[in-house]
Amino acid sequence: MNVRVPLFGECAMERAANTSLGLGSQADSNARGISFLCAGLFIFSFQDVIIKQLSSSYPVHEIVFIRGLVALPLLLLLVHYESGFHKLKTGRPGLQLIRSLAMFCSYLFYYLAIATIPITTAITLFFTAPLFITALSIPILGESVGFRRWIGIAVGFIGVLIMIRPGLIPLETGSLLALTSGFTYSIAALLARRLGIAESASAMAFYSMLLFTYLGGMVGFIIHLTGYDPGDDPTMAFMLMEWRMPGALEAGMLVTIGFIAALGFYLLTQAYRVGTASTVAPFEYTAMLWAMILSYAVWGATPDMYTFIGAALIVAGGVYVLRRESINTTRPLATKGPYRNR
Repeated sequence: MNVRVPLFGECAMERAANTSLGLGSQADSNARGISFLCAGLFIFSFQDVIIKQLSSSYPVHEIVFIRGLVALPLLLLLVHYESGFHKLKTGRPGLQLIRSLAMFCSYLFYYLAIATIPITTAITLFFTAPLFITALSIPILGESVGFRRWIGIAVGFIGVLIMIRPGLIPLETGSLLALTSGFTYSIAALLARRLGIAESASAMAFYSMLLFTYLGGMVGFIIHLTGYDPGDDPTMAFMLMEWRMPGALEAGMLVTIGFIAALGFYLLTQAYRVGTASTVAPFEYTAMLWAMILSYAVWGATPDMYTFIGAALIVAGGVYVLRRESINTTRPLATKGPYRNR
């Protein structure tokens, strides 16, 4: 999955760091940040295509495991480059574990969703994450949410209702999985706000990928021992089928996913390192454009009218909420990013 919901606000320390790095004017820095972000999202869009192509033949836990084996050493290099290996030492292992579990659930649900519904639909429904983040920031972080941001949240969820049309068409499991993915991702994002004060982004990504790899291997081992038959349901088959030895082409595709994860994360890290978050963040929604282009190029799929209308409302609500958050959020707690591990 391929979406990162940014943390907004830029403290004086970050601005000073950008200046000391010789990044030039803020406009130039923002342009570079936007370029890094769009490049990262473009690369990540190919990950979705590969996973969807493999979903009928290989289980999601095998994909997650191999992806992690490839990405982990690359992320270690990123940790060393960004902050040094000493940053891997965490003072809050429990919170790291909970956040990593939430991330694992988020991406597991997203991968299961794209196995059965169009990537464009899945990524659009996942983009409800900014709306969930704003709403859940009240009970989790004790933040206040103003009336205008609640309007943005309402507009976004009206878009969700238009897309899934409950009661008018059968409710697809994939749509519910994509929504649940956005919800669990928002929990991980809010926990990252707390961890981000003392933990580096690359270290958080490393711990998440480490857990992804461990759980992918353990799930595959358990399924092999039980010999469970998932039947003909594509979602259950993608989740519970046994591992199989990939051929040369499929092995190359699986390894490519790992490289995409590491390179894409590096580009997103750079995007929010050099650019102002409130300026760079709305360009996250270009992920939808790449999803539509690749879906049409690979499968000849085009979104229907309801998907276009629903997506427009979700984007409008999400961008408005994020803009309002950039205006209202000034505490250092919300300055750290990026924290996503895709």
